[in-house]
Amino acid sequence: MLLVLVLVGVTLVTISDRNGNSGIFARARTYARDVADPFQSGVHSVLQPVGNFLYGALNYKTLEKQNQLLRRQVAGDQGAAVQAMGEQAQAAQVLAQEDLPYLTAIPSVAAQVVDLGAANFEQTIELDRGSASGLSVGQPVVSAGGLIGSVTAVSSHLATVTLLDDPSVTVGVRVPGTAVVGAAVGEGEGDPLQVEDVNVGSRVSRGDDLVTSGLQLEHFPAGIPVGRVLSVSSPAGALQLAISVSPFADLVDLQFVRVLLWSPQTG
Repeated sequence: MLLVLVLVGVTLVTISDRNGNSGIFARARTYARDVADPFQSGVHSVLQPVGNFLYGALNYKTLEKQNQLLRRQVAGDQGAAVQAMGEQAQAAQVLAQEDLPYLTAIPSVAAQVVDLGAANFEQTIELDRGSASGLSVGQPVVSAGGLIGSVTAVSSHLATVTLLDDPSVTVGVRVPGTAVVGAAVGEGEGDPLQVEDVNVGSRVSRGDDLVTSGLQLEHFPAGIPVGRVLSVSSPAGALQLAISVSPFADLVDLQFVRVLLWSPQTG
């Protein structure tokens, strides 16, 4: 029976080929294809997921390697983009510090922040410059925004800077264009500075800018921006105003700073 069916099939194919695209056999072939196509498409749709599964199972290791390679490429592209953005931000910080008006007459050294301070109760950062670059204890440190603190420890190639908001830091400040002077004291990370020694009745208002006073025996030269007054109040019975100040400089996200090679003795 199988042999007969094969012979019949071969005969029909031969006759169909000889008749080309015309004749009864061509029409029969077209009709058979029209009838079979829907069944063929259905079988293909059902079996294709199975085929894909079998292909994936047989080639699992190859596909896994390809996926790992693609993930590494995507991670590399993302890392390059993040690095480029970081470099742009760093360049912007450095350029912003090149044209600070209060630096024109004071020599300075650019430094990069390499670590946050290890002490739990002190607001400090570590710089990649030290005594080999001319740094010494007591020198002011600034960023693009203004004063951030002063050098409190130095080794040959590293320096520790105590930030402006540390409770151990006191900065003499004044309101530009007035005779109002006071002392700004740190209150801890994220808290405004508090200005002391400003008598009730002094001309200080919310929104006033404060700069270093530069008075005799002060630890900072005059004219460095410190912060902006957030609030002014006169407590009942007090002889001094209660003044809170927001520092101009971002004391949290510091990357590049400048150390002013200045001291009260040398100027």
